[in-house]
Amino acid sequence: MKKYEKALLAIFGLCTVLSISAVLYIWYGLEKGPCYIDDVITVVPYWCTFVSLAGLSAVLVSWRLRKRAETGKKPVSGLYLMSFILSFLPFVLLIISSINSMSDGFSFMGDTWYGAEAFWDTFSWNGILVFGCLVPVFPAMIFWQILYIIKRIKYRRKRNSEIIKKQPK
Repeated sequence: MKKYEKALLAIFGLCTVLSISAVLYIWYGLEKGPCYIDDVITVVPYWCTFVSLAGLSAVLVSWRLRKRAETGKKPVSGLYLMSFILSFLPFVLLIISSINSMSDGFSFMGDTWYGAEAFWDTFSWNGILVFGCLVPVFPAMIFWQILYIIKRIKYRRKRNSEIIKKQPK
């Protein structure tokens, strides 16, 4: 592992511990629970946790892929492909839930909506607020998908340039 990667791991690790401590303080120290959001200040520890975990995973994934390339293995294996495919599962489940709400309806504070409005309300409340802000599932999935695509493109370009160099002239 390179020196700058160790430094980044230390920084992101410290940020992760501090932000998770802040989240736990909000939940248990203030006795407000995990769904408590009254202003922007209470959302900041959630996003700091996501950013620091994304930084940790970016450093570790790039280190692992470089290590695989140095040993002569393909940097993108079948396990990475499977995790890329499975990363779409939360999106699919959210869409299925939203489609189901079109006929069942979406209720909030005594009002009930049906059809396209129920679909959009379910999609936005469950997707954006719950899985985007409180528990950053969707940003993490999008991060992994982008990272996979970038690594896949780099590997193909490198492999194509090696094939071109090996061809007899």
